[in-house]
Amino acid sequence: MLQPEGSVIELCYVVADMDTAILHWTTKMKAGPFFVGDMHFETGHRYRGQPSVLSIRVGFGFSGGVLIELVQPLVSDRSVFSEVLSQRGPGYHHVMLREDFDAAHKRLTAQGLKPALECTTPLNERCVLFDTRDVDGGYIEIMDLHISFGKLTEAIARAHQNWDGSEPVRELGPHLIESMGAHQ
Repeated sequence: MLQPEGSVIELCYVVADMDTAILHWTTKMKAGPFFVGDMHFETGHRYRGQPSVLSIRVGFGFSGGVLIELVQPLVSDRSVFSEVLSQRGPGYHHVMLREDFDAAHKRLTAQGLKPALECTTPLNERCVLFDTRDVDGGYIEIMDLHISFGKLTEAIARAHQNWDGSEPVRELGPHLIESMGAHQ
């Protein structure tokens, strides 16, 4: 496990252009390499309580022990990502916590936070972003980390530890399958 239970494990930034954002993060911040792929959910996504299409390009890369997620909304996206990009432009979007999904959902809901995004991934991982813009300008994400996300992040962390700066952009799809040990 990269980060202990109860800690922030990811910082997410919404971006207008993935290539420009990756160039910034790899050259100025020395984060990377970034694993990039498109995600499109016609169903299983709720935006502010209403069914909606989630269509984004994501890039995952490490900076030390922190996972950096870059999210570029695509044309058909209707979500908290396109909302933030259209309202204030690129920048900070959310943090993800390493916490049991059900316990965190109960705790954050009891504190009065409201889900702004709810979805279930193709691997059956539940994901919720709670709106905390009035306090920190973003959101708090919780997710079923035990299904595939942990294996994926550990593989990306290993790539970061051994990274010499070459091949700063890599494809997420095959890497996900390989990191889960399903490439046999």
